[in-house]
Amino acid sequence: MNTSPGAGGSAFRRIEHGPHFEVPVRHREFLAGSEHENFPDSVPDIGDMIPVLGADGSVSPAAVRAAVDEALPRYGGVLLRGLPLTAKAGFEHLVANLGYDRTGYEGGIAVRANDAGVALNASQEDHRITLSPHNEMAYLPNYPRRILFFCESAATSGGEVPVNDIRETGAIIPEDVKRTFRDKGIRYHRNLARENSNGEMGWVATFRTEDKGAIEEHLTASGFDFEWGGEDELRYHYRREAFTAHPETGEELWFNQVTELHCSYWRSHPHFPPGLPDHEYPATTAYGDGSPIDEELISFLRGALWRTTRAVRMSPGDVLVLDNQVLQHGRFAFDGPRRHFVSLTR
Repeated sequence: MNTSPGAGGSAFRRIEHGPHFEVPVRHREFLAGSEHENFPDSVPDIGDMIPVLGADGSVSPAAVRAAVDEALPRYGGVLLRGLPLTAKAGFEHLVANLGYDRTGYEGGIAVRANDAGVALNASQEDHRITLSPHNEMAYLPNYPRRILFFCESAATSGGEVPVNDIRETGAIIPEDVKRTFRDKGIRYHRNLARENSNGEMGWVATFRTEDKGAIEEHLTASGFDFEWGGEDELRYHYRREAFTAHPETGEELWFNQVTELHCSYWRSHPHFPPGLPDHEYPATTAYGDGSPIDEELISFLRGALWRTTRAVRMSPGDVLVLDNQVLQHGRFAFDGPRRHFVSLTR
């Protein structure tokens, strides 16, 4: 049956997401902070959090866009099923014809191959690692507004997409904590080697150039402080606000990556030693004035994110579209041939 809003006219019908399930979270291996008491034992499936829309046969890009544009303002996301998509090329063709203004991944930190084309590989971090919910590129001024995921092949186990409404998380973060971050902001520190390594993007891949002068121009124009290290390392840091206003509603949103880019992430990483100084890891975060953030608070905040999270189990051909300012995403650890692609738009 058709459902409004979010049904996209006669092209889609609202369907059930599938059998109910829960995914364990607390004490999960390679999930930073998961031993903290604020972490839930598990997270449930998405239930009615966002609509799942099934396509009735072939659907035009215009109908897909209509469904997305109708669903996102109300739900923050939509899961599309039954589209005639089997591989990356079909997903790219769809995205290219939706009419959104696409954006790239320059300056991003996720481990991924910077493929040419409309779609990028989703994070290619070690499959054993669970990536906590986060707003894509919230640590940069040119973050995407929408994020579209496509499942080409599913994992044999695990690999669900945790989805979190940051408005719900903001409501459970203590007011004194929010006040401190509102006053001080967040300082992001990056420490990049020249080339990629396990768990780390080098500065050539991050900025897609070997031209140091071009990188310096970009960092200077962005207002970032930077320096080159003795082993061809690039270090830079900058301040960002911890909150942003939603462009349509004006609602104040907790919008940052203070937890995911904190050095404790890499201390829980299988490819990094746990005992390095904070600034020797690929990234870390501090308050905007440079003062350190207590790791207990970082773990508490990670737990708060997981407490309001649900899980999406994507099947081959599925397309998941999220309002990046409202709904966070992540990735559970997995086994098997999981292959997801992502496209970013303004």
